Amino acid sequence: MSFVLYSGSRSCAFQHFPQCAATLKDETPGCLGDYHMEVDQRLDAVDQRLQLIEERLSRLENAPLPRAAALQHHVDADSPQSSVGGEDTPLLALAGKSILILGGAFLLRAATESTALPRQAGIALGLLYAVGWIVAAARAARAGRRPAAIFQAAVAAIVAYPIVWEATTRFGVFSPGAAALLLVGLSVSLLVVAHLHSLQSLAWIAAAGATMDALLLAFATKELFPFLIELTFVGVVALILSMSYVGWLLAVESDLFALVLIILTVVDPSKDGRFAAVTALMLFVLLWTTMISRCSEQVAAASLIGIAGSSALVLSPSATAILWGCAAVVAAEIGRRGRSPAFALQSVTWGILASIMGGLFSFAAATLVESKEVAAGIPVPALIVTALCLMAFLRLDFARLPLLAVATCGLTAIMIHAALTALGGEPAATHALVRTVILAATAVVLALIGRSWNMREASQLAAALLLITGLKLVAQELRTGSAAILFIAFAVYGSAMLAIARLRRAPATS
Repeated sequence: MSFVLYSGSRSCAFQHFPQCAATLKDETPGCLGDYHMEVDQRLDAVDQRLQLIEERLSRLENAPLPRAAALQHHVDADSPQSSVGGEDTPLLALAGKSILILGGAFLLRAATESTALPRQAGIALGLLYAVGWIVAAARAARAGRRPAAIFQAAVAAIVAYPIVWEATTRFGVFSPGAAALLLVGLSVSLLVVAHLHSLQSLAWIAAAGATMDALLLAFATKELFPFLIELTFVGVVALILSMSYVGWLLAVESDLFALVLIILTVVDPSKDGRFAAVTALMLFVLLWTTMISRCSEQVAAASLIGIAGSSALVLSPSATAILWGCAAVVAAEIGRRGRSPAFALQSVTWGILASIMGGLFSFAAATLVESKEVAAGIPVPALIVTALCLMAFLRLDFARLPLLAVATCGLTAIMIHAALTALGGEPAATHALVRTVILAATAVVLALIGRSWNMREASQLAAALLLITGLKLVAQELRTGSAAILFIAFAVYGSAMLAIARLRRAPATS
């Protein structure tokens, strides 16, 4: 191409300058040579520019199509609308075929109802019929006929899931456990086909079928255990197959099923189903624990629900509180090592629940007022929970303030209880002053810890505790205290405020 352009350029140049060619004969040889050199240089420059243009055109011709254009070309080539026979013909044909498939299913149902087929045989044939169309959907997807695969899988689900529900509730052929097992098999089959051929629609069909049948069967049979495990297993499989959109939906549903199971078991006066409920909850936790590297958030939520529910159903309140306090430490360690905010939040939740179950909050509230519970002594579970929450606080580096608040609440209550026990039968005004002094001193110590160790949570808690001390001073000392008691209380409180203000202004040291 460049040679042709070069030749054309030279001939064109001499055609446009015929007089110059004639005049060259009369010129001196030196001038003629200079003229030839000038023309050759110009033609060489034109030739170089043409070569650059040719190379650029070649690169543009051989460049790949843009992503959007290539995708559009692929979609246009594979879309059913590009097939011969009109735009609506493929969808119409698929709809007609789906109706025929449903007609076959209704034929089997009619034969079963009319006792032409035994119930077990009719139900088995109906399920095999649905499984056959799932296999046909997989073959259609492998052949590249994606719309046909989606239609066939959808019709198979429409046939199979109602058969499981009706065979369990109306004909009594399947027990709740067998129905849950069949739902797992059908749903997992659809999920596998969806994963192998990248068909998200099939995954949503499996999730919808597993969810609707689980809800209806749990309501009809009053059995939650098998369907909790069914939703959990299908959700785990969906996440293993990297279908996070379906897996998370089923995860939330299984969590809700577990919560409902715990509530119904707690309110059941017979207490006969507690062992089965605990077994189901432990399986629920174990199944989700296999996903710890893929979705730590769901593992944290499932383990919190399962372990908390199981222990509350079978253990005493004291043992439950200690177990939950230990769980707070374990979750804090997991959150620290895995840098998982989900397990850090779980540790906080364990600490708060352990404090409630162990009576720590009620004991702390009793120490702030004149109550008979103070004379009963320090509850051992509250003391243990305080120590465990402090350990969990020291192991965490995220969301630590609630754990420090729980530990501070327990330590302050223990100090007040010890001081009031030592004072014995002193009047109520003296007891109120002792409380004010201990609370103010604790606030100053927290502010000092926050400044010395650069611990933001301690500084925040010091300000909150100072506010609580002021409210207590107004509620107790101003109401029952003498002038001397009020003078001492206000002096202590004001000194604490000045000390905390100075500590907050001072630079922190690590």
